[in-house]
Amino acid sequence: MMPKPRGWLASAVRCALPLMLAGVALPAAAFNKNAYVVNQFDNTVSVIDTLRNAVTATIAVGNAPQGVAVSRDGSKVYVTNTADNTVSVIKSATNSVIASIPVGGFPTSVVVAPDGLSAYVANANDSTISVIDTNSNTVTGSLPSGSLPFAVTTSPTGKFLYTANFGENSVSVINTRTGLTVATVPVGVQPTSVDAGPFGARVYAANQGSSNVSVIDASTNQVTDTIATGNSSDAVAASLLGSRAYVTNLADGTVSVIDAIRKNVLATVPVGIAPDAVNVSLTLGRVYVANSGSNSVSVINPLNNKVIATVNVGNFPTAIATQPE
Repeated sequence: MMPKPRGWLASAVRCALPLMLAGVALPAAAFNKNAYVVNQFDNTVSVIDTLRNAVTATIAVGNAPQGVAVSRDGSKVYVTNTADNTVSVIKSATNSVIASIPVGGFPTSVVVAPDGLSAYVANANDSTISVIDTNSNTVTGSLPSGSLPFAVTTSPTGKFLYTANFGENSVSVINTRTGLTVATVPVGVQPTSVDAGPFGARVYAANQGSSNVSVIDASTNQVTDTIATGNSSDAVAASLLGSRAYVTNLADGTVSVIDAIRKNVLATVPVGIAPDAVNVSLTLGRVYVANSGSNSVSVINPLNNKVIATVNVGNFPTAIATQPE
């Protein structure tokens, strides 16, 4: 098994606008207001009721889970299990695992397509992306990526996939319709996270080894800016209104708030120890940060960039997700 680079045993195991207005079981038609946190050392997922900032359920999944994504309708949650080479599928209405899907080697990240019909899984050991049919919970294809893809995201239209390739300091741009890699974009050192802006104009890569963020122009697939952040920038998430990006700094215990227009850091927010993942929710009006070193989630109000709550979760939380918008 490949050791995770993030932090090497907190190291070796890891890979291991303001927003403007940024388990409890839920009816399928309702917006899923839960946040889902992967606890790698517990082999569980904590379900946080974001209205109360409290854990309401703990769900057993596979071994050494690392990535998580919520379906577009909020009804399912997908969790990558790096030691099992599987994806657990959770039914959110009952907080129960309804399927376990075999994928590639050391699956680190998962994202659901905007149309909800497919989920894409980055397999670090295989340097591939598994394509899952979300209706049948089966793998229907495999796409090549760069070396050691640690993260995967989609463009807002779903036409392109972007992978952060830790092993070759690049971002792959993959056409989901043809399955072909249309560009390989050189970025910083050891990219561990990638996210696309809400309008598709920019793509952000967090480079842990160089402690910065590469800003990619999606129309040219060229890096236009490199923004210095805190120490060991580990995860990045763009705000739904496109004016901000949030970057976790693993070694500093902070989050850098990037002004996406001016391309600079406008605030640094202290959070927990070894922040490993970040999620932005416009509907909930909050930014959520999973702190793997303090077994907690920091809840940030994006209007004032202050932590307004800290929620204790399981052991070594490495990913967090809410329903996409």
